[in-house]
Amino acid sequence: MAKIAIITGAGPAALRGRYDLLKCASVPKQGSIAVFYTYVWENKKNKSYCIASAIMYLLQFIFFKLEYPFANYMPDSYFYLKAAASNADVNIWPVAYSKFLRLVNIFTHSDTIVVGLQYFFMQLAGLLFLFTLLHFIRPGRTVRTSLYIFFLLNPIALYVANYISADALFVGYSLLWFTSLTWIIFHPQPWMGAVHALLLLGCFTLRYNAIYYPLISVLAFSLSPQPWRARLVAIGLAGTLLFGFIWSASNKMKEVTGYFQFSAFGGWQLANNALYMYEHIPASKRQLPPRRFEKLETMVRQHIDTLNKVKMSHDDSIYASFYLWNAGGPLVQYMNREYKNDSTTSYFRRWASQGPLYFEYGRYLIASYPASFVINFMLPNAINFADPPSEFLNTYNLGGDSVLIPAKDWFQYRSLKVRDRNAKNAIMFYADWYSVFAALINLLLVINMTGMLFFKLLKMQPQPVAKWTILCLSLWTLNAVFSIAASSIVLRYQLFPIVVEWCVALIIGEWIYKHQPKNNNK
Repeated sequence: MAKIAIITGAGPAALRGRYDLLKCASVPKQGSIAVFYTYVWENKKNKSYCIASAIMYLLQFIFFKLEYPFANYMPDSYFYLKAAASNADVNIWPVAYSKFLRLVNIFTHSDTIVVGLQYFFMQLAGLLFLFTLLHFIRPGRTVRTSLYIFFLLNPIALYVANYISADALFVGYSLLWFTSLTWIIFHPQPWMGAVHALLLLGCFTLRYNAIYYPLISVLAFSLSPQPWRARLVAIGLAGTLLFGFIWSASNKMKEVTGYFQFSAFGGWQLANNALYMYEHIPASKRQLPPRRFEKLETMVRQHIDTLNKVKMSHDDSIYASFYLWNAGGPLVQYMNREYKNDSTTSYFRRWASQGPLYFEYGRYLIASYPASFVINFMLPNAINFADPPSEFLNTYNLGGDSVLIPAKDWFQYRSLKVRDRNAKNAIMFYADWYSVFAALINLLLVINMTGMLFFKLLKMQPQPVAKWTILCLSLWTLNAVFSIAASSIVLRYQLFPIVVEWCVALIIGEWIYKHQPKNNNK
């Protein structure tokens, strides 16, 4: 140390500080997986946290199920259950979750087992992401403790996992996918490209919200230190799997509905978004549509001109989904009129057959009135992004005391009646508080990003840490763009980004805090 100090001209104390910084920020060069295992399991503090986490997760799950002994249900749940019962290859939502239900059903009909598998999978994925982050980033004690508490005592995981829905598995797979990208940036191995491709495919088969994930993956490989040939091979493998999945799903959709399309929901969603804008266009300023939209346009204008007679509920307005599902909306009415004299075609085929038309119609409206779309759809959606509504998460079983027949039959309940210990009050207030927490995280991240740019802190970090931070902020940006411009925003869709945002916001905040005393001393 003394010899190095003489050569560099730095004092022993300053040199020791630089040495400690480099030591903490260094990336293991050999045996990274073995080093990671040692860090997690042979480090006494980390091992104790793992054991404590396992105990706490189990106790939280037990107490939660004593309070809510039955699984929770939302409208989506019954689509999943019907697809599982019929072993459908296409559905309104991706069918991977229905296949998961069928797999569990081979061994047990217990809804508690399903909920437990979802909960512990999501928590295990969270722990793996946490220790990967701590292994490579090495934040200070305050940030590390905050992250420990967040991943250990965050009850929103119980509420999400208790739903018969793909959300818990999607959050878990998303965390594993992002963990793989973290490894690819810090210490890539040849086999990690294949693991990443499978995890990305898993996300795609669970929720359409993964539509922007490939862009994040391409960015991660672009930032990775591995040779370009290895990067291109990994990107090509992931692209091949995704293309194969999309092609297969589109062909199956054609077999069932007669239309080659990956997801009919995309068409319905686009038309729904456009109609939230179109209802604000005065009659005198509406353009004549192309002939193929004439019948649909007529019904839409009739609806808009009598909008005060078709009252949107508070939820329909907040979640921006009225035109997707409401029988009083023109999209559902048009579908019903098209099949008015047809009693044999299944509901799903009727619904899916409108996807291509609604996609073209929605695109036409948005292209015709782009400024109005920004003001009347994207701006309210941006508010929802900043403070995501809790939607179904704050209510047990939609506020009712019974489930529908598909749930009773699948899980073999004795009756349609379900209960909780507080049957008179089905509202679960914690979900509403978590929406406030999510809003504060968004605010904290924006403030800390501003501070990071102002003090130019990114340039002061080790290169892998800077690249990982860029990846996290890109995830936040793309998620914001996708959510605000093309999606209905609710809390359960934002749970995975919230986890990443919280972690990176704390880390950047620590940079800012440590930067200030240096400036003051000067």
